[in-house]
Amino acid sequence: MFAVLPIFLFLYFSWGVYKWNFFNLQGLSRKFLLSAFVLKIIAGLALTFVYTYYYDVRQEADTYRYFDDSYHLHRVFFESPIKYFRILFGIDGGKDLLPYLDAMNNWFPEERNTFYNDNRTVIRINALLRWISFGNYYVHLLFFSFASFYGITFIYKAFHRYFSGKKIWLGLILFFLPSLVFWSSAILKEGPLLFFFGITLNILNKIFTKRAYWQHYLLLGFCFLCLFHIKFYVGLTLIPAITGYLWILHNKGPHPIIKMIINFGVYFLAAVLKHEHSFRWSFFSVLKWKRSAFLGLAEKVKAKSLIGTGQLEETPISFLKYFMLGFFNAVSRPFPWEVYSIVILPNAIENIMVFAFIGFCIWYGQKKNFNKIGYFFIMFAFGLLTIIGMVTPIMGSLVRYKIPAIPFLLMFFLLFLNKEKAKKTLLLLNKKKR
Repeated sequence: MFAVLPIFLFLYFSWGVYKWNFFNLQGLSRKFLLSAFVLKIIAGLALTFVYTYYYDVRQEADTYRYFDDSYHLHRVFFESPIKYFRILFGIDGGKDLLPYLDAMNNWFPEERNTFYNDNRTVIRINALLRWISFGNYYVHLLFFSFASFYGITFIYKAFHRYFSGKKIWLGLILFFLPSLVFWSSAILKEGPLLFFFGITLNILNKIFTKRAYWQHYLLLGFCFLCLFHIKFYVGLTLIPAITGYLWILHNKGPHPIIKMIINFGVYFLAAVLKHEHSFRWSFFSVLKWKRSAFLGLAEKVKAKSLIGTGQLEETPISFLKYFMLGFFNAVSRPFPWEVYSIVILPNAIENIMVFAFIGFCIWYGQKKNFNKIGYFFIMFAFGLLTIIGMVTPIMGSLVRYKIPAIPFLLMFFLLFLNKEKAKKTLLLLNKKKR
């Protein structure tokens, strides 16, 4: 009986991928998408296996943390429905709720910082799912995997028009990038993050192409709110990418690269002014506090893989000194010789593949193939990778946090690739498989 519901859901979602109109994607077959979805489920099961048998303490296994805590929140309903809904919707966090909140290991993080505690959002999602999952872990796994798959499909729908003759390459990047498949297929923040991120990007592209209605703007505001509640920094780094690209769409003014530099410069200046006005809550202070929180966590769990991120201080000068190091770390680490566990090995291999793909696109690329949307891709990827690389000194965390950015880095270079060479390469790969 334990396996009946997960099997039914897997078959239902698979049928949906094969039959629903939403998954009728230009340039990608239903078999391609179904293969991608099945791979996600296999990846989720593999990640569960790793966290079950590789980690000795269940409370330290990320895929179980929010699921286990949701049990305590779900149980509150049967003691006091009013208190349950107060916790669920964040209404009046009075002292009478503390006994219930303290029962959860991740509601109050040990390392406090000024970022919103996004653990609570994922715990609440799991608590809601318990009404239909009956506490079955694999039901939650399927819902989280399908949510991320749905969001990735939205991303493809948003941008496939810019990759004429290269849609299969775009599909491979979005649906088969190993780290993206692996980390978005478990009961982690990445599942709901990609769901709302995909909807957000789809709406933004409608705005960029002047096809948006007022309802889209309302939905965009809701999705941004969700992004800030799940992964604050993803929503944060989207903002300069949006404003910069909207300026670039206007042909008047300096070269787009100059516009990008000025765009980031304006945000940097605003951060400096905020820092001078309110030191404690400034962008630079938050970066340092976040990095300090990670270092504290690394010391607590005796992390084996610390990365040198520089002596980041809460000053604008320190940010300018180390931001390129942060970007470099996020893009290139882990190096092959830095692999210390089976969990990190795929990421080291993927990094080699990423640089090989970038080199391939540059070697066989042409400037005339580039589209302005690439500026949006690179601004978002650069901003997110820089912040992650500056504040994340733990290898295991870095490889997971950067997954929303890597596809856009690859999409930027894919725009340059000659479509005929892209087709010939795929044909050559298919012949070798035969």
